[in-house]
Amino acid sequence: MIKDTFFSFSRFGKLLYKEISENWKLYALRTLMMYGVLAIVLIWAGYSEYKSYNPLFSFDDLNVRVTTLVTWMWAWWGFISLGTSFAFESMKSKTRRITNLMVPATTFEKYFFRWLIYVLILPLLIYFSMVLADYTRVFVCSMIYSEIPSIETTQFKYFVDQGDGGYSLCHNWSQGILLILLNLYIQSLFLLGSIFWSKNAFIKTLISLVVIGFVYYWSGVVAVHVFKDCDIINLNSFIFKWGHILFPILSIINWVLTYFRLKESEVIHRM
Repeated sequence: MIKDTFFSFSRFGKLLYKEISENWKLYALRTLMMYGVLAIVLIWAGYSEYKSYNPLFSFDDLNVRVTTLVTWMWAWWGFISLGTSFAFESMKSKTRRITNLMVPATTFEKYFFRWLIYVLILPLLIYFSMVLADYTRVFVCSMIYSEIPSIETTQFKYFVDQGDGGYSLCHNWSQGILLILLNLYIQSLFLLGSIFWSKNAFIKTLISLVVIGFVYYWSGVVAVHVFKDCDIINLNSFIFKWGHILFPILSIINWVLTYFRLKESEVIHRM
């Protein structure tokens, strides 16, 4: 009998131990898959750049390091969206739903565990997989192109401009934080989709986002033509002005909706 019907640290600790001990092989396999995909992409990018090496000219693998940062950004979006779509895979079949209902934990504890894994830990795993893949790129390409003296690892601090004229993804921390918040919001949509749809959650959520984006874009185009004298819609300026406030609010709303959807699903399947 569960006395505390919301949250208990001791009970959550037992849930955390149970889930990780039972599914660590699955988590390890998915992490290894991410590393493998990233390593292949970076080695291919390095090979494409280094094969044109000419000792008569100065060489700088700047393009490879820029490619690494861009790959990191897209991998960040892709793997987080895809991975989060599996957050509630335990609710996908009747057998798994029954097993999930038998776990001695509250709905919030089950939800918080998945939120912790996919919202906090998954981005860190993607980052470490990217760093390891970059070192793998340097190791493999240094063996293949031993005559090249300057194959270097990527400095991930250049996610934001360091003020030294080097390469960077974002010009300042304001843009960098905005990019992180936008990614967090998109991830919250896939988290909601993972509990909302029982099958093919990633594909259905992705299609829904594409349709919504398409409708929004063409609504803006029509509005601009109707109100020619009024610049009422400027998506870029709106995002840069209000995104730091809007994206966290929308993310929290999606997290709350996900929790209540999970709670509703458990109530339905108990009946």
